[in-house]
Amino acid sequence: MIRPALFAFGFCLLSSVTATAQGPGPGPRRGGDREPAPQLPPPSIPLTPQQIEIITKQLAEIEKQVMEMRGSTLTTVMTKLRAATASEAAALSLYLDCEKLVNVERKDLDKTEERQRKEQMERNAERRADKKSEEQEGDIGAAVKLHIDYLLLTLEAHETKEADKEKLLPKLQAFIQELLSKADKLKGRSGGLLGRDVAGSVIAQAFQIERFLEGGPRWTTRPMDIGGMYDRFILPQFKEQKPDALAAQYDARITAEGTIKKGQLPEPEFQIWMQQELPELKWQRANYLLRNGPTPVNALKEMLDHIKAYPSHPSAPAWLAEMRATIDPAGGTAPVQ
Repeated sequence: MIRPALFAFGFCLLSSVTATAQGPGPGPRRGGDREPAPQLPPPSIPLTPQQIEIITKQLAEIEKQVMEMRGSTLTTVMTKLRAATASEAAALSLYLDCEKLVNVERKDLDKTEERQRKEQMERNAERRADKKSEEQEGDIGAAVKLHIDYLLLTLEAHETKEADKEKLLPKLQAFIQELLSKADKLKGRSGGLLGRDVAGSVIAQAFQIERFLEGGPRWTTRPMDIGGMYDRFILPQFKEQKPDALAAQYDARITAEGTIKKGQLPEPEFQIWMQQELPELKWQRANYLLRNGPTPVNALKEMLDHIKAYPSHPSAPAWLAEMRATIDPAGGTAPVQ
């Protein structure tokens, strides 16, 4: 059981770290994928060389303390989270403890409200354990474990220096493979949990680590955002290091998105996805390779073959216009109506 005293201690550490490192500002955001609001430039303050030297020395001393406290806090939190990934049962146990802490123990509830909240949580727990419910709601234990796995990976991404980011590539690819292996268990509420930002979960709130989970432009904070994982991180890494592998990586992205959809959707809806959304992904692939791949001419051929393969698709007129504009920018025409 996670005790409130632990979080009170953690709050003191986290508050001092974020206050020192970031200064005054708005409270934690729930949307880790959103860009921070632009800030005005600092005012020009005339300082003597002696004043600059004194302040710089103090900042160096404070920075050392900040980083030590930050590292200690995150190490403690991540140790507890890693312990919870030992099994689906351990992950679910941590989730339930955090849910109780955030939704009951931290709330100013009267006795009746507290009893009702606990009874609702108990009913939810019973429903999660019901095999019949699993057919519609998925496997919540598997989903929670994946959620914590990605939360840990996002914490690591947040704390990793830009020059070392490439070390996260095999870890992210391994996470995607684990996600795909559980695709048929991630429907309903289970899939919904993984579709949300990890910074907004009861686990992040319980440990008060929302500010450590802000994704930024190069990392998605949603565990089932396959497209974001590839667009923001995986493809840029391959573009820089192995451009010849971009086509294969984009194919892997499309396969992954299809596997997730097949596990989540009823067969008739999956067939609609195959007819409507899959051709869009394939067109995006050709467009991406045209702009970023090593052989743009090959990408042009793929675009032409794609339009031939899907002439009745609703986006076919727009595809034609895009291709005309690509081969003849000055003479490109509007989409065929």
